[in-house]
Amino acid sequence: ANLDTKNSETQTSQTSVGNTQSERLIQVDQAFSEIAETVKVLVERNIDITIGYENWLTLGFALADGLGESGRSFYHDLSRMNAEYDNAECDKQYTACLRGKKSGTTIKSFFYMAKEAGIDIGQIAKEHRSFNNCVAKEVDTCANNATVPTGTLSEKVGKIEDSKDLDKDVPSDILAQLAQLPGMTFTEKINREDWPAFCQQILDSQDDPVGRDKMILGSLNLISGILPKSLYSIYDRRRIYAPLYNIIYGGFATKKGDLEACRKLLEPVKRQMRQQYEKEVADYELALANWENAPKASRGKMPEKPTPRSPFIPANSSASAVYRALAANEGWGEIFDTEADTLTNMLSKKEYGDFSDLLRKAHHHEECSMARVGEQLFIEITEPRLSVLLTCTESQLPPLLAFDNFVNGLASRFLFYALPNGIVEFRNVFEGSDRPIEDTYKELGEQLFVLYQALQERVAHPIQFVLSKAQQAEFMKAFKKMLKEHYELFGDGIQGFIFRLALECYRITMVLTALRRLSERLETGECLFDEDEQALCCDDRDFHIALTIIECLVKHTVRIYEVFSQKQENPFQKSDKKNAEQIKKLYMALPNEQVFKTAEAVEIAQRLQIPERTAKRYLKQLVKDYKVLDQPRQGIYLKKGKEAQA
Repeated sequence: ANLDTKNSETQTSQTSVGNTQSERLIQVDQAFSEIAETVKVLVERNIDITIGYENWLTLGFALADGLGESGRSFYHDLSRMNAEYDNAECDKQYTACLRGKKSGTTIKSFFYMAKEAGIDIGQIAKEHRSFNNCVAKEVDTCANNATVPTGTLSEKVGKIEDSKDLDKDVPSDILAQLAQLPGMTFTEKINREDWPAFCQQILDSQDDPVGRDKMILGSLNLISGILPKSLYSIYDRRRIYAPLYNIIYGGFATKKGDLEACRKLLEPVKRQMRQQYEKEVADYELALANWENAPKASRGKMPEKPTPRSPFIPANSSASAVYRALAANEGWGEIFDTEADTLTNMLSKKEYGDFSDLLRKAHHHEECSMARVGEQLFIEITEPRLSVLLTCTESQLPPLLAFDNFVNGLASRFLFYALPNGIVEFRNVFEGSDRPIEDTYKELGEQLFVLYQALQERVAHPIQFVLSKAQQAEFMKAFKKMLKEHYELFGDGIQGFIFRLALECYRITMVLTALRRLSERLETGECLFDEDEQALCCDDRDFHIALTIIECLVKHTVRIYEVFSQKQENPFQKSDKKNAEQIKKLYMALPNEQVFKTAEAVEIAQRLQIPERTAKRYLKQLVKDYKVLDQPRQGIYLKKGKEAQA
């Protein structure tokens, strides 16, 4: 009886395996035939769905997902209809897509693109359904009536009728698609126990990998900005400090606003600076009263009014105001803004000083100076320590990473992180509301203040952060490999990004090791730093955490490079047209590699304070004079050729 039962179980198991194999066989054949027929129709009708780099990239990911290596010939067939087709470049791009073939961009994206181009994919599915059913019957007979999955890929795509469904299945923005690639998060790859205890509390405040990544990056950034110059290191034969530059971007409802809680980390430092300022004001008022009451012959120099101080420097500041704030803080400060276009607007206003120059120099602690003859003002900052944390939507990135700021190296100074678009839903706003997230960060801020004070006391006796010889060797190996891989894919322009990723990785290890010292000695009650301590050695756990973070962020960074790098001369550079700079400003803010309507362009223009009638006139000039926009039909526009890759 037992033997009969085992034989029965074996037969059932074999039947189940057979059924699974049959289902897969049918699905693969079904998908391949639908894709092949759709490609055939597109080619016969000479419909090019690869117009625009982002469409071409999406097509590659879609075919790689659905067909793997078998999709390469289809990719060439569809790309060949484009005037810019290059066989070798097409091959290279598809190979790159294969490496990310398990991305959030699926074969559904291909069918959707075909549907948008006018192909009746529902009819194609219908024609193949009867054939597939016949095949299914034959397979059923051989595999004990295996069940055939109902519906087809193209049928499912055909049922997408509104943008909300599309957002769930096929993100419309290329950056949103790329944010969903595997390996785009890092906290789930690191054991919680390996983090410094300080960071573990940040991790525990979130319930998903993206949320944990986001809050860790925001916290490390703000912490890096307040670490005094008494903690330093030597990197590439230069003295460096901890401050980081980060841009965290995503669509609506990606909870970017949670990062506001990170401000509370600096509350104790801000409070101390305000108290010091109030004392200085009181001393100033007393000195001023004494000066005014003294005989004119013995007054001497009039007392100077103290400058207000804060860890935070508003992004909505002129370059002069930033210089003054840095000088008041003895060379350091934090720019944290939840709307990146605030900084973008200041970068474009040259009359307020060269803000971009200041940001680029401050990132490497290069000497910054300014003079204002009218104000009899001269400010010199020998080693600026400025951290920058920006959050924004995808649409705010193009103006910030416009031609000038991309080619001058400002873009490569940032670490990028894309927040993936989630399912469209109204989340439970009452869940976990027993404790505000700000309270967690207030408590962490009090702990952090202990580290800040301990390092402030060491200004006369600085501590050097160092890696072990083994860590140095691993660091060099990791970034040599990273540079080689990405140089082969993207060419010369990617080098600056990789070099600075390495520097930021080093800075992250510095911040993590300082936080680990804080956590460990707070627990034991010891002084954070020994009186004769001269070096702070990197913990192996912090070193590998930093490498894991950068291995993730490089994926986000190369996507930004791929989308925004420009490969031809700025068409506005030598223009003698009236309002050329204003027209360029509008052009850079317009959507990249996707069609847009006049109304959308006008809305963008109004955000740039360009009137509607003027915006419409600029659109005509961009089409006829600058020749950087296509107008497929009335009221519809698309950026042209390679310039649209910006």
